[in-house]
Amino acid sequence: MAPASRLRHARGWALPIAASVVGGTIFTATARISKLKQSSNTGGHDYDILVIGGGATGAGVALDAVTRGLKVALIERDDFSSGTSSKSTKLVHGGVRYLEKAVWNLDYAQYQLVREALKERKYFLRTAPHLSMWLPIMLPIDRWWKAPYYWAGTKVYDMLAGSEGIESSYFLTKSKALDAFPMLKRTDLFGALVYYDGAHNDSRMNVSLAMTAALYGATVVNHMEVTRLLKDDNGKLTGATLTDHIPARDRRESPEITIKAKCIINCTGPFATLFGRWMTPRLPTLCRRPPGSM
Repeated sequence: MAPASRLRHARGWALPIAASVVGGTIFTATARISKLKQSSNTGGHDYDILVIGGGATGAGVALDAVTRGLKVALIERDDFSSGTSSKSTKLVHGGVRYLEKAVWNLDYAQYQLVREALKERKYFLRTAPHLSMWLPIMLPIDRWWKAPYYWAGTKVYDMLAGSEGIESSYFLTKSKALDAFPMLKRTDLFGALVYYDGAHNDSRMNVSLAMTAALYGATVVNHMEVTRLLKDDNGKLTGATLTDHIPARDRRESPEITIKAKCIINCTGPFATLFGRWMTPRLPTLCRRPPGSM
């Protein structure tokens, strides 16, 4: 399949044929682009919100806004979840290491972070059980004194999580740990401790958010890039200029599309600073690497 054909295929299947059904009308990719063009016409209706970036954050913002009754457009220059949102650890966790920090540093903020994350984990697993699951995690123990240390930590973690219908953490002897993972280093192995956290399919979750936003009436388009932001005489943002990548890949002319929006939300992830400097040239860095990232 030629590259341009693959792109058309991706656009068509990222939001399937019945991707946006409102009032019995099925909006295809062409129809969604036509809706964007209507915004630039004289007398056309402005979008309440233009969300730039179709990752997990952008799709989530679009879904939240459209379910509140706002007119929303979601634009992604590549495919949904093609960037950072598909490069996660796939974990939905409360953060055992944050709990350790909370205890050793007597940091109440870290404790609150763990509590909130565990609560969100519960909501996540209940809301999308088809895309998420419980994941057992085994910690090899190479010193006897680490066994009570890890056991106490994971039991506190279980307690904070509350009753979620999962098995609590437990200790494995050396022989049972080697039965489960025969390639473990046998030297100094004392045993292992198993605790449970959550895992999910990040890419499918991202696409599901975009699809659901489309089902509620948002104009959701991928392979469409924002090339310029528009301002009025007072410097207020009023919209954006877009370029459709599909005709360009087919070596066809790709005319610019101008849309009007009352509010523009920058959800471009690690590109947030570069994008923000279109509006404010001296904008400080907005996105920094979190602890634990490469």
